[in-house]
Amino acid sequence: MANFNTHFMVGAGASAMVSGTILSMEITSPEEAVYAFALGTLGALLPDVDSAHSTSIKVGFNVLSILMTIMVIFVKSSTYSLIEMSIVASLVFIGIRYALLDIFRKISKHRGMFHSIPVAIIWGIVIAILMQYFFGLNSLISWVYGFMVTTGYFVHLILDETYSVDLGNRRVKKSFGTAMKLGKIKTTKDKIQTAIIYISIPLLLSIAPDRTLFINALFSYDAWLTFKDILLPYDGKWFLH
Repeated sequence: MANFNTHFMVGAGASAMVSGTILSMEITSPEEAVYAFALGTLGALLPDVDSAHSTSIKVGFNVLSILMTIMVIFVKSSTYSLIEMSIVASLVFIGIRYALLDIFRKISKHRGMFHSIPVAIIWGIVIAILMQYFFGLNSLISWVYGFMVTTGYFVHLILDETYSVDLGNRRVKKSFGTAMKLGKIKTTKDKIQTAIIYISIPLLLSIAPDRTLFINALFSYDAWLTFKDILLPYDGKWFLH
């Protein structure tokens, strides 16, 4: 599997490209693009939070707690007093950094279902829900942020699978297939866990923000035309405009 530095650097690079593309397509503002980049980078670290002693779990929850605290401050600063803001921000930081981290350490097993495709999707949906109902963001930006987390998550899984193939010795390591999987059905516990995860997806989607604006902005024919317009220099002059 790839180490922390590789996950962080590749995840940050991929997130920069995706968030930059979304910004160029005028889907987000520059400030929103920065948040999208941060969430994408965070998503690239999330799959390893099931490892109780990994660097990713420490850095990942530090980044998550700080990012969520900053977003709370920006969103609620116009409605809360300074004391109220301090209390809420402190509770968010402590709740994520310590309480949520402790829960993950107790319920997760490294390279279990946390390293899987459906969980990557679930994280994106959960982030979209939180962004709209907790932070009051519109459905488009909420889904952009969720999309970035899932994209970063996939980058992590793909890297782990890539490192499972030893090209030098022309062999496939035992870890191959343990990162980017659809589920586990070896034991009864695995089957129950996998079933719960798959049942969770439609349930979460039923309360998630409307996806129409997001789909039209990123995946419609008009979005493709916009992407083509920004893909190459509009005047044909490379680096000279």
